[in-house]
Amino acid sequence: MRKTVFTAIAALTMPIAAHADFIGVYVGGGAWISDFSGDIIADLSLDNDLNIQGDTSSYIYAAFEHPVPLLPNIKVAKTRLDDSAVGTLSTDVDFNGELYVANETVATELDLSHTDLTLYYEIIDTVLDFDLGITARYFNGDVGLNGNREAIDLVLPMLYGRAKIGLPFTGTYIGGEGNIISYSGNQLSDLSVHVGWETENFILPEFGVQLGYRQFTLDVSEEDADVAVDASADGVFVNLTAHF
Repeated sequence: MRKTVFTAIAALTMPIAAHADFIGVYVGGGAWISDFSGDIIADLSLDNDLNIQGDTSSYIYAAFEHPVPLLPNIKVAKTRLDDSAVGTLSTDVDFNGELYVANETVATELDLSHTDLTLYYEIIDTVLDFDLGITARYFNGDVGLNGNREAIDLVLPMLYGRAKIGLPFTGTYIGGEGNIISYSGNQLSDLSVHVGWETENFILPEFGVQLGYRQFTLDVSEEDADVAVDASADGVFVNLTAHF
């Protein structure tokens, strides 16, 4: 029985140890041309009522990988996701103690910026790379109507996954990354796919570029986030990457 237990533990930990052979630091960042859709507060349409349509957002990240078995790798990422506009309400709405009436012109600010802390393992590290882990996402934004603001202060745990398939000896690859959670009628998904190229000189640092498409969806109730949000942002992005 003892031998069987040790064999099972070795089988589970061997892929993690075998596929994290070196210490590495990965950094990157770029621009995301995101378009908003959905609604906030009392079913106010982001595009029709508030004229919130999207803007160029920014994204940066840094990851640290190591060969220590069972200890997860770490990734920290920051996304700035916000927009402001002037629109005309189609209905009365009570927001943060203030009454706004139909046909009233309002200046709106929406900030869904967030910071991610991800702990993950390299499950496979060959021509196919596959990572799996968990993310804690902290939203530190707000919603504002005519200067009347309500903070979106929320931390959500999510399942994290990343896959990458490389074309040998070319530096070209395709990949995808995602975070997702669903609970008590609330939902958050953040999915992306991309193609990329990176130098393969086997002498660090290595540099690269990615072109992809990202789709973000947040659906939370007023009870959980102080502001009801059912919004999506999607669009193309370009990132510059480096490996040290």
